[in-house]
Amino acid sequence: MNTFYPRAEQVPSLWFPLVKKFYQEHYPSGKPNKADPIWVIRHNGKILCAVRLKQYSGVQLLTAMVTEPSHRKTGLGSHLINSIQPALNAMPSYCFAFTHLVPFYSANHFTTICVEMLPEELASRFRAYVAQGRNLTPMCYDFVEKSLNRP
Repeated sequence: MNTFYPRAEQVPSLWFPLVKKFYQEHYPSGKPNKADPIWVIRHNGKILCAVRLKQYSGVQLLTAMVTEPSHRKTGLGSHLINSIQPALNAMPSYCFAFTHLVPFYSANHFTTICVEMLPEELASRFRAYVAQGRNLTPMCYDFVEKSLNRP
């Protein structure tokens, strides 16, 4: 991929209304929260991609990742995840991937895990989502482990 994208930026409080509007337009169920770090990629002042790192006790959940429709399947989502690698490595990081997106997250250093491997706070939330009929797969970010185990 030869497309140039700027690096991700953590959203300051001042931008929150812009992020909220972006989510309302492109992913209404992905409600942003000022208390959690939100990362975006912008171009010419316009948000193209966003993700939230919901904070729990000593772990975080990558959630509400969304790309503006005209920029999907361009590598922008992968670029966003790679840009926030230091934040993902700062503490154990998980995601509940829609099952059809497991290949995307697998290509971006997430590994499928069983529900029992989730911290209890996340496991109970995961079970509740699945009980609501959501087709999700629990995953764990493992970039550090992969980089340490290379030959």
